[in-house]
Amino acid sequence: MTFLNILVKGSWLMIPIAICSVIAIIIIIERFLVLSHTNLPSDFIERCKAMLQKGDKEGVIKLCEAYDSPIARVIKEGIVNGEEALSIKANEEIASLERYFTGLATIVGIAPLLGFLGTVTGMISAFMRVQQLGGNVNASVLAGGIWEALVTTAAGLGVGIISYIFYNYLVGRVKKIAQVMQSQGYEVLKCR
Repeated sequence: MTFLNILVKGSWLMIPIAICSVIAIIIIIERFLVLSHTNLPSDFIERCKAMLQKGDKEGVIKLCEAYDSPIARVIKEGIVNGEEALSIKANEEIASLERYFTGLATIVGIAPLLGFLGTVTGMISAFMRVQQLGGNVNASVLAGGIWEALVTTAAGLGVGIISYIFYNYLVGRVKKIAQVMQSQGYEVLKCR
């Protein structure tokens, strides 16, 4: 029996679980791509500080514009409009980095619940067969309902667990980027 055949035994509830899985994969890949654009050269901050110490604000602005990074955008905003603008821009960038996290968190919660719903419907199906046969049953009669219960539970838990691992990783990455963004932004502004 193939993995696909096993999944088919999980009843119609496998469809929303599969949809949750696909949405989670799309969000995870998209967020990884977005977060990959946050990196800057290791000497970026030192270059900004050196330019500011020489009074070259325009040079820092051009350097920041050369990189598509939230940290560079925050520093540029701080140089152009001051400390308060830096803080506002940092919050906007953090919100942008956290985009779709609510959707991923929702999948973390509902995928296992859909699996447990499959457990309930599978057991209902099994006990309905017992009633229809008047109690004269053997294990093979119950097997279909039990399959449905176990497969949907396993699929829902699998999608939920994997999504939760990636969700926590992504949240951790954004927190680290947010800390770096604010500390380096203020560090550069002190050199003005």
